Amino acid sequence: MKLASFDIEIAKDLAEDIDKWKDFAPLGIICAAVAFSDSEEVKYWDDYPQLSKEKCIKLVHDLQGLVKDGYSLLTWNGTGFDFHVLAQESGLFEECGELALNHIDMMLIVTFERGHYLKLQKALKGAGLEGKLKTVTLSDGTQLTDMEGSKAPRLWAEGEYEAVRAYLKEDVIQPLKLAADIRATSSIGWTSNRGKPQALTVEKLRTVLECFEIPEPDVSWMTDPPSREQFVSWIPNYKARIPVEAIKGAENQNTFQSSNAYNTHSQRQGQELKTTTVNLHPKGFIARLIKVLFG
Repeated sequence: MKLASFDIEIAKDLAEDIDKWKDFAPLGIICAAVAFSDSEEVKYWDDYPQLSKEKCIKLVHDLQGLVKDGYSLLTWNGTGFDFHVLAQESGLFEECGELALNHIDMMLIVTFERGHYLKLQKALKGAGLEGKLKTVTLSDGTQLTDMEGSKAPRLWAEGEYEAVRAYLKEDVIQPLKLAADIRATSSIGWTSNRGKPQALTVEKLRTVLECFEIPEPDVSWMTDPPSREQFVSWIPNYKARIPVEAIKGAENQNTFQSSNAYNTHSQRQGQELKTTTVNLHPKGFIARLIKVLFG
């Protein structure tokens, strides 16, 4: 399998953990990149102050060309963010939707199996891989040691193009390494917010469409779990391409939510849910009660 790992950096200056990014759209794209599993090449698309609509359209066509050349596109939460933003910027919603549904979104493999978000950083650490790049060198030779995606728009506006490209380069290379580890071990591992090791058996790197074949997990113990539909609702005519029962999400859950239930998440990279709830339905009650009491 030939993989092409894809990621973007946005132009609008937003907080790293903001989850309602759609309220601030359009976000603009300053830089996009693809890294390949069969070469050391990293291909960039960028411009100042940001990619024009015409260049975003070319980016879409270039990604389509990679697919025609036999590559499977690879992202972490690309369905709900990168391809959605690219659709907004290019106006090619149908084409971006086609790319999104047929690519491999590794976060969705976890989210659809377990019912919660997971940060890329946690998955990388679970695989024993280096996390996201934290140190970049600026044009004056000084080093920024706390780099994160939210700082890319400001750095780009200040002309620190190489620093942003260096950060983005690792953002496309590391997922390739994670995908290789998943294929070698048939699993994704991470540590929960409570400090407990977690592991998910992964028989194959599923496309987004294939992820919708995964039976929905029991999310009755969670507060406001992500619905499957929220990742694809931006795609034109998505309900005709995905069975309605597969996108209904977590609805009508019969739960008791304790007063200290906690839920936070990042739409940009995804974040694991931390909740305490008890399922009042007799089936599975004991198991859920044990989970709440003993973690």
